[in-house]
Order: sequence, then structure tokens, then C-alpha cells
Amino acid sequence: MYAGRDFAKKETLQQTGDVVIPIVDIMMHQRGRGMFEFLWDEYTWNGKSLGLGHEVHHECSAASPGFGAAVNCFLDLVNVDEGDPKNTVPSGLHRSKDPGVGAFSTYHDRQATAKVKIKAGQELFANYGQHWFELRPELGPIPLRHGLMESTDFYRRFQVLRGRHQLVNREVFEELWDEFVQHCVWKESRILGAFSNTVSERALLEKNMTLKKIRVMESMQTTGWLHEHGTCADHIREGVSTIKQAGRGAFATRDLPKGTVVSALPLIPIINKSVLEMYDLEDINTKRLGDRRRVGYQLLMNYCYGHQNSTMLLCPYSPLANMVNHNQTRANVKLVWGDPERGEHEPNLLTKTINSFADASTSKLAMELVAIQDIEKDEEIFLDYGDAWERAWQEHVEGWNIVGAEDYVSAFMLNQEESTTFVRTDFEQLHNPYPDNIKVECDSNIWKRINQTLFNTAHVVRITRPNSYEFWPCDVLRRRDVNGTTLYTVSLDRPPKEKEKNDIMRGEKSISKRIKLSDIPRMAIRFSDRPYTTDMFLEEAFRHYIVIPDSMFPSAWMNSSPV
Repeated sequence: MYAGRDFAKKETLQQTGDVVIPIVDIMMHQRGRGMFEFLWDEYTWNGKSLGLGHEVHHECSAASPGFGAAVNCFLDLVNVDEGDPKNTVPSGLHRSKDPGVGAFSTYHDRQATAKVKIKAGQELFANYGQHWFELRPELGPIPLRHGLMESTDFYRRFQVLRGRHQLVNREVFEELWDEFVQHCVWKESRILGAFSNTVSERALLEKNMTLKKIRVMESMQTTGWLHEHGTCADHIREGVSTIKQAGRGAFATRDLPKGTVVSALPLIPIINKSVLEMYDLEDINTKRLGDRRRVGYQLLMNYCYGHQNSTMLLCPYSPLANMVNHNQTRANVKLVWGDPERGEHEPNLLTKTINSFADASTSKLAMELVAIQDIEKDEEIFLDYGDAWERAWQEHVEGWNIVGAEDYVSAFMLNQEESTTFVRTDFEQLHNPYPDNIKVECDSNIWKRINQTLFNTAHVVRITRPNSYEFWPCDVLRRRDVNGTTLYTVSLDRPPKEKEKNDIMRGEKSISKRIKLSDIPRMAIRFSDRPYTTDMFLEEAFRHYIVIPDSMFPSAWMNSSPV
């Protein structure tokens, strides 16, 4: 992805951020299946790092199918910061009456922000972290953080060596460098891997330009090139959908004439939709895969394209394109296969069998959302998901009935309703407990996040590090009033930090550390949902892929009969 205009430092790159879709305990639900390919693993983020960890028992991946999946990473060129998503439910929706709950992700508005000044035409890079590259040696010796600086220093030392032997023909040193870099036995050296070893690169290094500046320059494209080879990625913003049960939707940020490519859609293939199946938790530990009771599918299914005669799913990733909702009578965009001139789309793959995608390491297919009529600014964008989807939805609506759902209260609702009320102590909860699906969490980093001295002396909360929170389940021991301010004393188990893990391996420390926090403010305590209790885990929640029209779907992929 490239910047279409200049961005100032800390400026957001979109009007609104992206949806984030939890992928929950997939290895646990697929236990017994053996090894299976899941290309999304190359595109997802750690769910716990984005605040999704409370949803699961073991592991949670976060599909962030906008900037989070579309932006590349070059650690020394990172110019985009990606924040955490918000977790909110559109007003008025409740499982006791609304069949749409659980069918869409409540995690949304994950914003991408300029980490530094970004010039128009500059490629955008997010931070995957060093660990991501270290786990993928097949990618080659890609430089890690500060790698370009180290490689530049290495070349400077070569220049010094050459300068000390001025009597030796310069061509000898050029041949020596070429031989060393291209045929060195240290094939996995990230310092040597940083060099492309081209004539132009060498010329710029000789002009004392650093490798970092060279790579930034190489990542630039002209506005003309972007218009010819790219597609605008900010035609869409998020908003509350005009269709209540859909939650949020996509709205045009500008007038879009008929024929406009509203969004380019690179596609991640899932060759067998069964990998998204979810099973009864008790059955997972006691029964073989074929004997378990299936309770549903991963929420990701609702955001993917498929066909009733195929096991294949194609999951799009593009900023906010996954927010486009279904409406057969108001559809104003359609799906078409991508243009190879504008993106990574290889049309020859449409004639290959599904099994040919089994070893895919990256996305090589793409579609486009194209306007089928003029779309006005702020108009909601709709796609016809197909007759099969429409029938499944109508059947779902007619059968919606969850016994006992009237009493359900989510953590989101409780945090809104009780943000200014007392938090009950553990003793009070013996007589007046919170709902079974709710747990109390405390911020172990509260004194790092706010000015502790100012709070202790004047009970004024001044946030100094807004994103440094670290919430863990806690016990509320007592509370007291000091000059009109309620203060809490809590205890919690803090899991080990990275630097403590080696001590744990040697048996020198316990796995968790019990800590006590005294006189903390109300803002350091929140309610959280227990694993598998939010709407997306309802067995009754709607699941259906978006249907690819028969006229588009390749016959080579039709490997199953309609269920």
C-alpha cells in the first residue's frame, strides 16, 4: 500500500479504522484433524495484544483485514502505527430480540496512524515484530530492526579498507565485494542480505547515502504510477448501518460514479471450509473428531466468499471492504475478478484445482467491488450476497429464539451502566454476585499509566501513558472514601513478564505473581466477558459465506454437492 497524499506525523490514514475478526482456539477445535494449511496465519495478529484474549481459553488470532493484512513490513522503514480496536455493540441490539447479534464482529475502528511524516507515493509499512521474521526462515535473510544501519556500517568499513590500499586496482576491490556478497558461505547473514548488490545501489552508497535512505527512495512511486497501477483504498468509511441487524456498514467517502472500483479485494484462500468448524468444548477432550457435536463456525466465515458446490472459501482483505452489507434491492456494487494490471491477481489460477492452493504462501487472487450505479457521498454501500444467503438469513430470522436471554448483560453493557458506581467487594459479591458471564479485572499498570503523586495528593487522574494498561482478573478486597473519592484495594495474579520466563524455566519463580494494589481509582477496574460467553459464541448465531455468483465461480473448484 502507498500513501496517496502527504501525511503529518500522528495523522490518521483513514476516516475510520478497520474491523477486527477474532479467530478463536482454532487448533483446539481442529484437534485430531492432523496438519492442515491455514494461510490466514501469515496475515493475522496476536489477538491478546489487541485486547481479544478474554474471548478464548487458549489462543486467539485477530484477522485485521484492512491495513493489518494489506500493509507490508520492513522493520527499519516502519512508518505506520496500528492501534487497538474498539469493542462496542451498536445501540439497542440484544440477543433476546435481535437475530443479527453474533453475526458480525463487535471489534472495529482499528486506526492506522502515521508514525513519522509520510510523503505522497511512499510505501506504507507496519510493524510485524522481529519474531514474525525469525519464525519464517524461508523468507530469506531479511534485515531486522537496525539491520540497515549495521549493513551501512559494514560497507563503510569496506570503504576504509579499500582506502588503505590505494595502490591496488579499484576493480579488484569491486570484484572482491561482488564475490563476497554473492558467494559468501554465510547465506543466512541478515547484514549481507540487506544488500541488493546492484550498480545503482553501489553508486548511491559511494555518495555516502545510507541503505535506509536508499530503501525509502526505492519504495516511492509517482502519483501517475499509482493511478495507473493502483486502486484508491479510501473510498469507504465505517458507520452504523441503516440495516439494524447488520451492525455497522460501509459508506462512501466521496461521490463514486458508475464503474468506479470501490475497493480492490486481495483474497486469502481456505481450501476447505471445515477448518472453521467449532465443536462442543466437552466433546473436544472426550470424543474423536468425527463423533463430536458441531456447534457452529468461526465468525470469519461470514466475511468470506464461497459457493454451495465447493469447499473453497476466499476471504478478502482491504481497508473497510468487509463492512459492505447485503441488500438485494439496494445493491450498488458487484463483484468482478481483479485486473492483473492493478494488483496481485493471476487469472491462470482460476483453471487450477483447489489442491493447487494447498501450499500457497501468499495471496495470488483478487476481486474488485465495482459500482453498478452512481453512488453519492455518505450513501451506504450494499452488495447482493446471493439468493442462498438471503434464504438462509430469512430462515434464521424466523427461528430466532434464545431461552433466558432477557437477563443477559455483557461486559460492554455493564461497563457503560456502572462506570460511575461502586464496584462490589468480594464479600459483597457473595450476597449480590455479578452475572456468571462476567469477571472483574484490574489494571496492574495503573501507577505507570497515570500520575500517581498527583492522584495521591489531589485525587486527580492525569493519564500520562494511555496505552500502557494491563488488565488481569482480580479480587476487590475493600474500598474506602477519601474526601469524596472512592479508593479500592485489590489483589491479582500477574503472569510473568518476558524477562522472568527464564527464571520460571529454571524453577526459581512461580508461574504467576500475586500482587496487591492499594487505593487505586475506579478507572483501574473494569468488567470483562468470560471465555465463550459473548454473542459470537451463541450456537444460534448466523453463519453463512457470501455467495460468489455462478457466472464467476470456476468450474475447476466445484468439488462438492450442495448440503
